[in-house]
Formats: sequence, structure tokens, C-alpha cells
Amino acid sequence: MERKFVIGLDFGTDSVRGVLLNPVKGEVVATGVSHFKRWKAGLYCNPEKDQYRQHPLDYIESIDEVFSKLFDVESAANVLAIGTNTTGSTPVAVDATCRPLALSTEFSENHNAMFVLWKDHTAIEEASELNALSKKWVTDYTRYSGGIYSSEWFWSKILHINRTDEAVYQNAYSWLEQSDWIPAYLCGTDKLTAVKRNRCAAGHKAMWNEEFGGLPSTAFLNALDPTFAKLSNRFYSETYTSDQVFGTIAPYFTNKFGFNPDTIVTVGAIDAHHGAVGAGISPYTLVKVIGTSTCDMLVVPVADQPPLVEGICGQVDGSIDPGMIGFEAGQSAFGDIFNWFKRIMLEPTRKIIGDQLSAELATKLDDDFFTYVTTEARQLEVTASDLVFTDYHNGRRTPDADFGIHASASGFSLATQAGHFFKALVEATAFGSKSILERFMAFGIPIEQVIAIGGIPNKSPYVVQVLADVMGVNIQVVDSDQTCALGSTIFAATACGIFPTVQEAKKTIAATIVKTYSPNPEKQKIYEILYSRYKKLAYD
Repeated sequence: MERKFVIGLDFGTDSVRGVLLNPVKGEVVATGVSHFKRWKAGLYCNPEKDQYRQHPLDYIESIDEVFSKLFDVESAANVLAIGTNTTGSTPVAVDATCRPLALSTEFSENHNAMFVLWKDHTAIEEASELNALSKKWVTDYTRYSGGIYSSEWFWSKILHINRTDEAVYQNAYSWLEQSDWIPAYLCGTDKLTAVKRNRCAAGHKAMWNEEFGGLPSTAFLNALDPTFAKLSNRFYSETYTSDQVFGTIAPYFTNKFGFNPDTIVTVGAIDAHHGAVGAGISPYTLVKVIGTSTCDMLVVPVADQPPLVEGICGQVDGSIDPGMIGFEAGQSAFGDIFNWFKRIMLEPTRKIIGDQLSAELATKLDDDFFTYVTTEARQLEVTASDLVFTDYHNGRRTPDADFGIHASASGFSLATQAGHFFKALVEATAFGSKSILERFMAFGIPIEQVIAIGGIPNKSPYVVQVLADVMGVNIQVVDSDQTCALGSTIFAATACGIFPTVQEAKKTIAATIVKTYSPNPEKQKIYEILYSRYKKLAYD
């Protein structure tokens, strides 16, 4: 077992990250990153329409690139299992062989035939219709989805494409989540009935629940829109957790990289859910995955019989951590807000200078921007009259999803500088996090610990400290920036029998807490005043 390994593949918004891990030692042997080339070039997206699509070739090419990087030292023949996670809800129209339509010549440049990324909000109208029907239907299928279905999710996106692209609608045999398609691709699965749908995406994004006998009924979907009749009986009723085997690696990968044909691939999941496991999530610990957006996760033992929490992204038995009830919430923009600010500050400079801007200076602008505005923001005193922003630049995910809402601000003047703006934007993201914490507590669910993971907690101590000051709790940070991939290795190591349970695997593999940010009591008092102003902007 000393020379046996598992792999975790984490498909984020911009790239796929891979980890080759020795599960017995809990030691990372190699890592690899591949950025999505078409996505990086801005293809198939239209931010003004909230349209964000990704071509399946980006995923296919990046898998090969990451595998090539992982096996510089070790042999692929020694890999026992591969675990994967992806963004979600990120569905795609497929043919009867599970092949995304965009891989065919006819649809190769049709954005509606590609993966509809999690942050795509073109289906706001469809989500509103679904919510209205749910409240009148004999069964409220939003019951375990916080009582509100989102435009970010599975059925809303399918309906939008059904209505807006006749060719895709007619040629789509069914739809798959990215988190189900990736393991299917790795296994060479070409039958829809052989795809093991993951509990995380099904429960949190598609309203699957054992109480309903699975997904919303055919009658409900057909009442929502007659276009669903064509897709009847082409979805699923069973779901699986990530500690279960999806299948074995496809011949393409054994031939190209030398994998053992018996290498297993586990059932997929949503990236943030595996990140929570990679961070060692335990009952009543809130794990915040902080990146372009946030996903906040909490697990509660089934025996504790937690209440239904309104306005979150669902609660599902067996999601996140098998054997627990998994709760999900989150903000639809976090790091995206900071990058938006960076763009509006730097883009005019880049365009004015044009070709005279050297590559060296362009890199310096990119690399030093956040250092500069962070230094300015940190030096500013926190007062009750400060500029206040809401964090709804990409709509509101939770509490109480509303993707028609826009960000707003109050309290700036001609004296307001870049540092003031950045400070207020950081505080806005922290206020949004506090509102999620309060929602759980309002329903009697205590939060005993908060762990922040993802790119931002490892890069910006200032952001994490503001988060602690605003939320009024200790924020713990772990020693890994690859917790999502680590979570996938935990499931892979469990599925192939190295560990008897996910809980045991976490003891060896999960990241370790290395730093704790404690709230400043004086700032905390002022932030309570600013938070009350934030709530007035957000809800009045």
C-alpha cells in the first residue's frame, strides 16, 4: 500500500485542479492545474445577459493535461481510485449516449448546447414560474430547497433552453449535471441508465427527495411546461453518495496514461460539498468555501431531527457527508465582487495606454492592485457613518433567493477613495455571510465552529479578519488550498476500501486548522450598526 495512490479532481469555474495522494500517509505526492482555454478567452458568455456557458472540450482537454502533470513522478498504474467534484448546478443537454450536444458538429458553437454554468442567471423567469406552481401543487417540491427554487438550478435552466432553442430542445435526449457527466466520461459510460446520479446535485439542485419518491413528478413538470413531456422517463429516481463506486476507468485512459483497468471512479458531487469534507467538517460546523462565490455548508446528525430552514439552498439526507443531513447556503458573488471592482478601476487605464502598456507593467497592475487597495482599506477607521454596500452584484442566493435584485450603496461622497470602496465591498460580503449565519440560528440550529476555505482565505488575511469582526465569531483557516480535491480523495480512498468510512478517512487526509481569526470587540460593535444599515438597503 505504500505505493498505492488516489486522485481527486476538482472542477472549478476557471480550471480543474488535480491531487495525487498517498492515502495511507495522507501525503500529497503531486498536483496539477489546467485552465479552461475557451472560458479564459471569454467564449460563449455574455455577462450583460447573465449568460455563462462552458464547452465540454474545455473539461476533456483539461483532464488530459492534469493527468499528464500528475504522473511526472509516479505511475498511473498505481492509482486505485479517482474521486471528482464540479460546480453546480451546471447541466448540459446530452444525446442517448450521454454525449453533450456541443461535441457534435451541428452544435459545436451553439452555447445552448454547452454546459450552463452555475452562475448563469438567464432562467430567472422560469424559476419564478416554478416557484408559483410549487405553492399551488399538492406537493410543494421546494419544501427541502428552502422553500424557493433558484434560476441557478437544474429545472429552471432546462426549461429556459427548451423555450429558447428549438434545435437543442428537439435533439436533447436528456440532461446531465456536470458532476454526473465527469465520472461518466472518465468511465466511458454511454447509457443514460448506467449513470449514477449524485445525491448532492440531485437533492440541492433538482428537488430530489426520498419523501417525494425521487424527483418532482412527471405531472408537475408537464404542468410547468409541455416541453417536459418529451423528456418524461429520461431522468432518474435513485441517487448515490460519493463513497460509492460509479464504475471503472475507460480504455482511453488506460491506453493513454497507463491506468490499471480496475481503477475505480467514484460517484461525483458538488465541488463545495467535497471541500467541506476535505476541511474535516463535523456536526454544527459551518464550512465556508470562499472563492468567486461562496457555498456555506453544515451537517447535522439525522437523529437530531433538525427543522426545515427557510430560504437556503436545501437540506438533504446524505449530501455533503454520508449519514448526515447536509445543509447548503451561500452568496452568489464574493470574489467576483472584488474582481468587478478591479476591472472598473484598471480597464480604462489599460485601454487609454493601449500598446504602450508593457507586459511587465500590465502584470504589475494585476498583481499589485489588491495589495494597494487592501493597504488603504486596512488603514481606514471603521465608523457608523461609513459607506455601505449590499453584496447582490450577481443577485441573492441566500437567504431567500432573488436573482432579480441588484446591489446598492449608501454613504459615499466626493471624499470617497478607492480604499473606501474596497473596504465597503469586503464588508458587504461579510454582511451577507452574517445574514446566512443568522438564518440558521433563527431556526434553532447552533453554529459551534466556522471554517473558511478556498482561494481567498489563503490569500487575504484582511478579508478573513473583517469576516470575523462582522460575524462576531472565530474564523478558522486550514493549511490547504486544495480542500475540494482533498475531499474527493477522501471519498476515493473510502470507496476503494483503504478506509472503512469517510469519517475514518478524514482523520488521515483532511486539512488541518492552522490559524484562527478572532473578532475585534470594538469593531464588532460598530459593525452591528453598519449591518443594520445593510439590512435596510437589502430588504426595505
